[in-house]
Amino acid sequence: MIHDFLPICRADMDKRGWESCDFVYVCGDAYVDHPSFGHAIISRMLEAHGYKVGIIAQPDWKNQESIQILGEPLPNETEQKELNLEDENFEFLYDIALSPEVNAKMSKREKIPFYTIKVDDEMIDKQIESICKNNGNMIAVDEIEGTEYLKGELIELDADGNVKEGGIKNEDASMSVFHMKDEEAVNAFKGKKAGEEVKFNAVKAYPNKTDFAAMLGVTKEEAEHAGENYCFIVKEIKRYIDAEVNEELFTKLYGEGVVKDAADFRNRVKADIENQLKGHSEYRFTIDAKEKLIKKNEDVVLPETFLKRWIVAVNEKMTPEEVEKDFEGYRDEFKWQLVKSAIVKDYDVKVEAEDMKREGRQIAAAQLQQYGLYGLTDEQLDGFAAKLLEDEKQRQHLYERALDNKVFDVIRENVKLEEQEISMADFEKLFQK
Repeated sequence: MIHDFLPICRADMDKRGWESCDFVYVCGDAYVDHPSFGHAIISRMLEAHGYKVGIIAQPDWKNQESIQILGEPLPNETEQKELNLEDENFEFLYDIALSPEVNAKMSKREKIPFYTIKVDDEMIDKQIESICKNNGNMIAVDEIEGTEYLKGELIELDADGNVKEGGIKNEDASMSVFHMKDEEAVNAFKGKKAGEEVKFNAVKAYPNKTDFAAMLGVTKEEAEHAGENYCFIVKEIKRYIDAEVNEELFTKLYGEGVVKDAADFRNRVKADIENQLKGHSEYRFTIDAKEKLIKKNEDVVLPETFLKRWIVAVNEKMTPEEVEKDFEGYRDEFKWQLVKSAIVKDYDVKVEAEDMKREGRQIAAAQLQQYGLYGLTDEQLDGFAAKLLEDEKQRQHLYERALDNKVFDVIRENVKLEEQEISMADFEKLFQK
């Protein structure tokens, strides 16, 4: 029996070389190691029988974090006795792992890099090109050049090139010459005008069975029995034309009178790119900040044997071998979660409803910009954010995002940022190290 006081924290467990306790005695009174106190008698009796016993004295009943454990209790694999279902009372033994103490204190003497990505002319030109493509229009043209969308009548032919008796006939067929996979078919359509006929192998032109069936106007099952050769009578030819950089485009994107000219438009596009790239910079900062704080706690010892068991227990498809192989990454993530929790506690981090709403607006804006929708009002973005908050999973996601952002805000405020402007090419190299 060890005659020192029983462990009351992770540090005491580390001194004894324990990763976890067999029993943890939680008592409402102060811990007094004397036989006149019940908790002392029970805990020392357990210790005398070879069990590893810890004490949590006077936990704060208003704060669940006053009893901090890693993972969840697991059934004991060595001391659990076989249950007799005829007994009135049953005894279950569980293993738990207490969270170690981590150092989440920060100061301006600690430095973390923060990279700002430089927006150059090439990036602006590519973005404007993308905007023009996303905001173009279909216009009617007289002749097929190879990228057009067609409407017309499709008639199945027999092996001799004649109309097949009882064959497929779709009077409202539509197709895209641009998406044809057969060069011979594309060349057959080039130069044709409305009213003219084209004979082609539709199976070679559209090898995708779903596209082929849609063009024929039949089900995929019916298309399996369809022939290869068809005649297409052109009725309508339309070509997609990219939008021009002009006042019409400016008004469509940002509202009337907001953007004055092409130079103002480029500045707007640059600002939009910079806003998008802020997310890249922030993401890189989170990586560097996490690495800094994890390294600061590299001497913290985790109950690794317990955690490996716990990971397998909560992931049915994961084997102990897979956990062992990837445990270094798990170890860092466990440490980061401990550091994050300590920051939340030490710096009194709280997430309010407005924080979650702000995250919803940002997600909505980013998603809509992918479809070329810029310049939405706060009222419109609030509507999208409100819809996200109605979903329970999305609401939890927004809460976690808001909490993470607040934690990194605390880090940013309490360390020294080494700000650096960097090209996109050099920024991408940071992730190759």
